[in-house]
Amino acid sequence: MRIDRRITGRDRSAYIGRLVDEALNESAVRVSLVAHQDGAATGFVMASVDFGDFGRTEPGAVLDTLGVDPGFTGMGIGRALLSQLFVNLEALRVERVATVVERDNFGLLEFFYRAGFAASQRLGFVKRLG
Repeated sequence: MRIDRRITGRDRSAYIGRLVDEALNESAVRVSLVAHQDGAATGFVMASVDFGDFGRTEPGAVLDTLGVDPGFTGMGIGRALLSQLFVNLEALRVERVATVVERDNFGLLEFFYRAGFAASQRLGFVKRLG
């Protein structure tokens, strides 16, 4: 939560807490990793595994949270986390990994492009209620 707060400038402890709670207590398949350096957490990644979604039948994962402590940016921690995440997901026979990035978050877009992600052929839609 400390790393996420430093990155976003917001307290998203309830969100992160729900993800951790789900990983520890729910039946859903979640894959989570934490990077450590000199005894301190320096980064994290969390993904969920679906065995079919939106009409697809092949297993896929959704990378929903990734963070690297700003003091450790550029040291390869994010790349190492993704690399190990991909190894773990392949062991689960996951065939694709998806994520969502805000269209103007150019740093994160560049990071994902360099990691081998490409724009999806599907369009995401949102309808605000209320």
